[in-house]
Amino acid sequence: MKKTLLSYNEYTNFEQTLTYEMWCGLLDSVETGTLSEGLKDILSKAGAAAKDAVMRIFGPVKDEILKLAETIKVGLMDIINALKERSVFGVLRAIGFKIKLLVKAISEFGRILREGLLRVFAEISRNKYVQKIRAGVMKIDELLDRYPLLKKLAGIAVAGLLLYIWLNMTFIGDLEYDMNITAMVAAIGGAYSLADLFVSPEGLMMITLFATGGLISAPWLGASTLNLMLALVYTGYSKIRQYSPQILSQMKSYIQTR
Repeated sequence: MKKTLLSYNEYTNFEQTLTYEMWCGLLDSVETGTLSEGLKDILSKAGAAAKDAVMRIFGPVKDEILKLAETIKVGLMDIINALKERSVFGVLRAIGFKIKLLVKAISEFGRILREGLLRVFAEISRNKYVQKIRAGVMKIDELLDRYPLLKKLAGIAVAGLLLYIWLNMTFIGDLEYDMNITAMVAAIGGAYSLADLFVSPEGLMMITLFATGGLISAPWLGASTLNLMLALVYTGYSKIRQYSPQILSQMKSYIQTR
């Protein structure tokens, strides 16, 4: 039986193998239906194992792209150009292009959110606890003792939170915000400091978003790979230099009416 899943080591090697140039070539093949001679040459030089890994991983991504184009009635090239945006490539490459892992991260964060995290962050913001931690007059342990729910914000839930922030920054129009991809990947692996979470730029942005309310909800993002792919496409499309305001508005309207 042909193996369809990749081991952890294969994913790690794949992350190191797939370059931005290869990614763009694979995206172009979605529209043309065939690999360019240049991409074939690159994959050939990478070796048979690497080529096999690339094609097996890209298959599900391609399926989501085609499904998305049909669902929201946006041109295939517009979606492809959005996914070529380097920050979107960075997010996807960082997690080995495992879209389902991002959905899981968002879903785990959404579960904690439903348990009352919004109320906790509102109170933290209101009482300026973050500023006290930054000033050194309050320890993170004191905050965790005061709000035990925050202790659940470990590992993959933190990764979901960081991704949620990054996507929402696009929707509220702050395109200069750049997520620390390293922090998100470390969180997925369980190596993320809650202290860093509350004193980092991401942490401060998180407090602001929860105080004002994000434009896209965690439950919606975590509902399907299609929803998350749409949010990534919207983010990428909003950052490219030449884009159609009409298409951007169409995507945004689709997201906000779901």
